[in-house]
Amino acid sequence: MRLIDFTSPGIVLQDFASLKNQMIDSIKNGYGTELSDILDTFEEQTAVDQAEITKRFWEMFIVDAFIGNWDRHNGNWGFLYNTQTDEMELAPVYDCGSCLYPQADDKIMESVLDNIEEQEYRIYEIPTSAIIVDGKKIRYFDFISSLTNHDCNKALGKILPRINMNRINKIIDETPFINDLQKKFFKTMLRLRKEKILEHSFEKINSFI
Repeated sequence: MRLIDFTSPGIVLQDFASLKNQMIDSIKNGYGTELSDILDTFEEQTAVDQAEITKRFWEMFIVDAFIGNWDRHNGNWGFLYNTQTDEMELAPVYDCGSCLYPQADDKIMESVLDNIEEQEYRIYEIPTSAIIVDGKKIRYFDFISSLTNHDCNKALGKILPRINMNRINKIIDETPFINDLQKKFFKTMLRLRKEKILEHSFEKINSFI
């Protein structure tokens, strides 16, 4: 595994939770993932351009929906803080370890590949996002296909055309130490999540144009 350190002397990583903790009411928590609180923080903070942080959040949300990331909380995305200039910029996306059904063993993978209902359960029901609305974790399909958030819709329109399944499949095929069953499972679930969540929602957007 190749590790990349995108910090350097004078450049430190600051997660979104620490920024949110400075902005929200003291009775709340910086690690709380209620969507309304997160969006309020975007508006209230002045460290990073509001449009830029909003755009990053929703594009990251769309990618997380595609890869099935259930753990994009406020502590694993954020900014690079320059201690000399007192400026911040968005950090590269990191910590995607909770994607692609990491707890699925060979038995589960075989069951999912052989059963459409098992596939659909893992597309429409799980994994959920770590983001919460009205006390419940967001189901990616429900939220994205509802088309209720304009910024989310814009992110979908930008990210979807950039998903190149041929290149993704090549990366999976060339990944060492995973067996043929795992490769088939990853390629199948990514294809289905792209088709049934992202493409389905994008087609709904276009139907209103």
